[in-house]
Amino acid sequence: MRGALLFALLAGCAPGSFGAQATEIGVLPQSPTIQGRDGGQSGVVFGHAVWTFGDTVLSQSDAEGTNWHHNSFSLTDDRQAADGLTGFTERPDGAGAPRYFLAPTAEEAAFNADHRGEPCKVAPCGARWAVWPGPPLWDAARSRALVFYGLIYAEPGDFNFRGVGQSVAVWSDFAAEPQRPAVTPGAEHPTVLFPAGEPPWGTAALIEGDQLYAFACDSDGNGLSPPCYLARVEPARVLERGAWRSWDGAGWSAQAKQALFTGAPSLTVARSRHLGLWTAIYCEPLSNRVVIRTAAELTGPWSDARLLFEASKDPAGAYDASWHPELDEGSALYVTFSRSNHKGWFGAEFALEKVVLP
Repeated sequence: MRGALLFALLAGCAPGSFGAQATEIGVLPQSPTIQGRDGGQSGVVFGHAVWTFGDTVLSQSDAEGTNWHHNSFSLTDDRQAADGLTGFTERPDGAGAPRYFLAPTAEEAAFNADHRGEPCKVAPCGARWAVWPGPPLWDAARSRALVFYGLIYAEPGDFNFRGVGQSVAVWSDFAAEPQRPAVTPGAEHPTVLFPAGEPPWGTAALIEGDQLYAFACDSDGNGLSPPCYLARVEPARVLERGAWRSWDGAGWSAQAKQALFTGAPSLTVARSRHLGLWTAIYCEPLSNRVVIRTAAELTGPWSDARLLFEASKDPAGAYDASWHPELDEGSALYVTFSRSNHKGWFGAEFALEKVVLP
């Protein structure tokens, strides 16, 4: 009853402040082998908190002779965030550099090597394939983790990249690497489950009951207010494109879909134990406004976006603000976002924000 009443009040309010109290309690410790990275989403799998990151610049070269990785990850068993978080570790390669979380395929690695350096073997120099992962999602029934990711093609220049599709990696052995199955053999990108032109399913994902639910906030042509859609599938059939169904406003459809709200390309959705509601937290595009929406059901209706706090980042653009539900304590939740630490050309740190909900 408390959750339903609170939802009704929030849904009827004009956009404004949620009434939360936010305090920055520090920055996450970072290995000296890492100069900077972005992303920073997390999930608990195999009994450990796993934090995933996008583009990562190392302070040393890896076993292949490069200090540029398109993703990375860290592990910690610390889930008491009130006094900050510690214990982050990385898995090193033969040169002592942090490993990829989702490694490139042999073809992607060969392409990146051919275009690496100046001069390079094949023009344009600096072109690359990148894999940007979301957080790992625990599939308890199959004792495995699932990781949604985007396959990206990039060339030198500001914002000179494009997504070519979304897919799902499978992590069955904690001691080994997650695998990117070839789900469309013979296709140009055989590991891609949702090719370009489809919604980028996996912007946020969760398992509830016997269903896996995935949001897609589609920024193509609408980057300032991307519509967010919802789809579901049985977790056992997550790699079968034909098994997916999207919400069309009245039911689950193989073709139609209806936007639930406008969001951002980086989004966290989980059930808040304190609010008793489904909760979506993200940063509004091209701003430092970290906002919250709530709903009694995943299919909505969702409340208006309400301001949680303004991220301390200059210039503005806390695009990777991420809620970490596994850290929630009573009415307190924790959000991170990356920002420059002014050390090196890609030097970055992650601020840890404690947000006390009303």
